[in-house]
Amino acid sequence: MRSVTPLALILLVILWPTGGGIEPRLLIISLALTVGGEFYRFRAVGVAGKRTRTRGRKVKELVTAGPFAHVRNPLYVGNFILTYGLIVLSRIGWLLWAFPVVFFLQYSAIVSWEEHILTGTFGGEYSRYRLHVRRWVPSFSAYPGASRHSFDFKTAWQSESNSLRAILVIFIVILAKHLFFHEHVRAMIVAAGRAIGI
Repeated sequence: MRSVTPLALILLVILWPTGGGIEPRLLIISLALTVGGEFYRFRAVGVAGKRTRTRGRKVKELVTAGPFAHVRNPLYVGNFILTYGLIVLSRIGWLLWAFPVVFFLQYSAIVSWEEHILTGTFGGEYSRYRLHVRRWVPSFSAYPGASRHSFDFKTAWQSESNSLRAILVIFIVILAKHLFFHEHVRAMIVAAGRAIGI
């Protein structure tokens, strides 16, 4: 499910008809959010590597260092921030409030399941971590019992290089839509609606 949601969102952002042009202020806000969110993800992946990136129950290490010392789910927080940046660029007003609702409904269920597994695997160690570190909102103070995992640029790059390329392509496509193709997109959607009788 979480693999399908980004694809659906990307298609929506690209195909939803909007007016042409883009305000410099929106472009700056979008860039700041998108780059900031991906940077946060990059830092988290560089610390965690593949240790936390499993959908099964075989989690062998509890990573509480780096961004994980400030928030329990830095990868998801990064996802939210960078995606919101792309939504700002898309200029689809209703998505600005609809996306956070859908995101938190979906990811709250995922995180609850993951926390159940982590509690069963690491017991008191994870319970102490949960007590000190918030689920979604990063704190300025680091977790005092942080693990000894350190940032590895090579690991982060190997893991995130495809994501970085995909984000860049999506950003360029949305910009191109606003600057060159918005009328063509609108015309295609109207023509498709007429063809199927809408």
